[in-house]
Amino acid sequence: MKIYLACGLTHVPRNEFESYVELLHEMAEHMATNFKADVKYALKDSDPQLAHKPFEDRARLCYLWDKEMVEWADVIIAEASYPSTGLGVELQLACSKETPIILFFKLEEKHRAPPIDYKTPDKKEHSLQLGEGYVSLMALGLPSLFRIHPYSDVEHALEGLNTALEILNRPTES
Repeated sequence: MKIYLACGLTHVPRNEFESYVELLHEMAEHMATNFKADVKYALKDSDPQLAHKPFEDRARLCYLWDKEMVEWADVIIAEASYPSTGLGVELQLACSKETPIILFFKLEEKHRAPPIDYKTPDKKEHSLQLGEGYVSLMALGLPSLFRIHPYSDVEHALEGLNTALEILNRPTES
């Protein structure tokens, strides 16, 4: 099984960055060990390499390399606890190939967008459609979204990973 572990890194609060990186490494190691998966992700397979490229080439290479990993994968594991334009692009690329997506996000109130109202040009009041406020409704509506797994801690995330990958990895009957 070839898995791309997609994530948003740019807007992770710096005081949470180290624990988020540890979570991603742990998820990748778990999939490689328990599912004999070939796992690729930015913190191992693109970001370290980008640091050695000329600054003016990095954005283009980041797009190309991450796109290549999405297209290579049989399954996308998307850790979506933090807002990320890049993760949204990756999810759309996966969806266009009908690659199954398993979406994870941490259930923490500090990561939840609070409800907000706005007025339309005709002065009518509306509430912004946030769903539960953790992940955008557009991302939650992707047709190739196989499973959504909100989690409370690393152990809970890994349990969800096991459940979803066991179902996807189950041989189909002929």
